[in-house]
Amino acid sequence: MVISGRCDDIGCWVGKLPKGCKLCMEGLKSVVFTTGLCPENCFYCPISLAKKGKDVMYVNETPVRDLKDLLMEVVVSGSKGVGVTGGDPLVKVDDVVKMIKHLKEFLGDGFHIHLYTTGFLVNDKNLTALVNAGLDELRIHVTGEHSFKALKKALEYPIDVGVENPVLPNSLNFLKDVILKSSELGVKFVNLNELEASESNYEKFLQRGFKVGVDGVSVEGSKDVALEILKWVDNAGIDVSVHFCPAVFKDRYQFRKRLRRRFVRSKRVFEWGKGGLVKWIEVSVDEISNSSLKALWLADLAFKAGDKLLTGRRVGSLLKNLKVSYDLVEGYPTTPRKVLNVFQIS
Repeated sequence: MVISGRCDDIGCWVGKLPKGCKLCMEGLKSVVFTTGLCPENCFYCPISLAKKGKDVMYVNETPVRDLKDLLMEVVVSGSKGVGVTGGDPLVKVDDVVKMIKHLKEFLGDGFHIHLYTTGFLVNDKNLTALVNAGLDELRIHVTGEHSFKALKKALEYPIDVGVENPVLPNSLNFLKDVILKSSELGVKFVNLNELEASESNYEKFLQRGFKVGVDGVSVEGSKDVALEILKWVDNAGIDVSVHFCPAVFKDRYQFRKRLRRRFVRSKRVFEWGKGGLVKWIEVSVDEISNSSLKALWLADLAFKAGDKLLTGRRVGSLLKNLKVSYDLVEGYPTTPRKVLNVFQIS
């Protein structure tokens, strides 16, 4: 039976969700972007121009320099697992193995780690190293016969193995074939992602006659194909779990839940917020007397940053009563804080 629930936002599925998806739905997965390098060249790849083809590393869109930075971001986000992505992480397999060992060592064997690849670089050497390091789940993006060979090889190891592919509007028969072959091999699950539009693939979509939906994120026809596949799998009784994940899910659920958790764990004493957004007040130190500055510092109600004083609502109300101009700043609770809006209050 198709579990539709709120299929417009969290998706729908036949069978059981993989553990990685369950944690993701609760905002409990951090996203580790290991590298923008990849041996494939998929025209629909949504990776941003700032990352694509570049050997850079991010965790939850925050640039990191080393394993210490990575661990700090994962911990402050309150994550119970990570999704390792790229590019193709196996291009940097030695670094990925070190990362997995590092996370498992500090966060325990129960910390869940899944990894995405097309299978182009899957072999016994890499699989042995990844599994020994503590990899829990491997997701292969099927791009050709090498992907099926990789699936067959991965199934020899004690990890959960699945398929994860974007749904192109003209890919109905291709994806049906992928699901049938995956089921025959004994793959645990197939994830179908709504085709996502971005700055890096938009023109290529237009060249192929694809249309971007009114949400500005998804491609028209992708969801329709995915739902048709789900009904087909359900009616045919195919022995594999299939999950459709909408493009809007990341922003509406996964991203916001992770931000709310991160705000609670990284909140500075002068900040407040709601729904994953953080707010604080900035006022020029020239606007406040030295005696008032000292009193605020001693009471831990304000902190000096350059020529600005960072403070919270209580002081903001006082400043307003004193007719002192200040900025109300709103942003994401990232490190450093990502400013979204600045409202001038006078």
